[in-house]
Amino acid sequence: MSDEKLKLFTKIAAVFLVVAVAFCIFAIISSNKQEEYMERRRIENETNIAKLQQPILESDEEENTENNASEINTSENNTSESLEKTEEVFVNEEKTVVVIDAGHGKSSSQMSDEEKIEAGYEYNSDTGNWGEWRHYKNGTFGENCNGTGCTGLCPENSSCWYSIGNGDRDTEPEITLNNALAAKKYLEQMGYEVRMTRTSNDENPSMDKRVSYCFPDGDITASPDAAVYVCIHSNAGGGSGTSYISLEEPYTQNFIDDEYVSKSNRLGDILNTKVSNATGLSQNSPISSPYLILFNKCPVPIAYLEIGFFDNQSDLEILQSSSDEIGKAIAEGIDEYLKN
Repeated sequence: MSDEKLKLFTKIAAVFLVVAVAFCIFAIISSNKQEEYMERRRIENETNIAKLQQPILESDEEENTENNASEINTSENNTSESLEKTEEVFVNEEKTVVVIDAGHGKSSSQMSDEEKIEAGYEYNSDTGNWGEWRHYKNGTFGENCNGTGCTGLCPENSSCWYSIGNGDRDTEPEITLNNALAAKKYLEQMGYEVRMTRTSNDENPSMDKRVSYCFPDGDITASPDAAVYVCIHSNAGGGSGTSYISLEEPYTQNFIDDEYVSKSNRLGDILNTKVSNATGLSQNSPISSPYLILFNKCPVPIAYLEIGFFDNQSDLEILQSSSDEIGKAIAEGIDEYLKN
């Protein structure tokens, strides 16, 4: 081998050796750094685990207990306030009760004896017919007079007995029911509680049954909770226009106050005016019939309406086409009376 080739080979070997040594040094340094990093991570992990396993200090426990107690008290207070607000709303939403009585109903000739008993009528063996007594004994409610111990307010040449047949009508029951249902609709929209004495023409309750709606759940041993009682009828016998029947005699059934007559007549006057204005029916003067059985038995102010004459063709057309207007007028009149 020549000297030049030997020198070249020696240089190449030297370079290779230098590269190899540098690589080894780099590998060693990298390995050490990796070990250091792994050891540092191990220490950090062990430290975190130790912290998690440390017991809660007593002061922390007390703080947590106080916080929990505070949350419970807050929850209880909120619940209590919520209940109080609920009770407040319930009290404020208590509704004024209005009884709407659609006059007459199913013909007595179409009622079975069972239906008559269920409707509150009784059979009078002395008169030989079904019916009820016109009055309660003086100062009582629900205790029928049986002919004695009462005011004796009766039609001329009549008695304390009221025959079921006196209430029979053909055309009127449907008219009065339509007017009553319309009044109920508008009163409920105004926020009143409405109790209907009948809701179909298959019913014909006695007067005892009808006035029982003035009491909570029909319990006449309690105090009446109705504000007013409105009885809706239509007139007949030749005439035209609308009116109401006025009260004027002393009435002695229980719950009657000194203003029973004046309150009732004022209510009747307001409703009669409203109906006349709404329908165009002429407004007639009050009808004086103070002996009516409902006046003798109703425990709250009562309006007894005679709206139009169903045997007058012109009035009949209004009655059959304007029940919604009539019902709205009645509702507005009741609302006006109760608010004033």
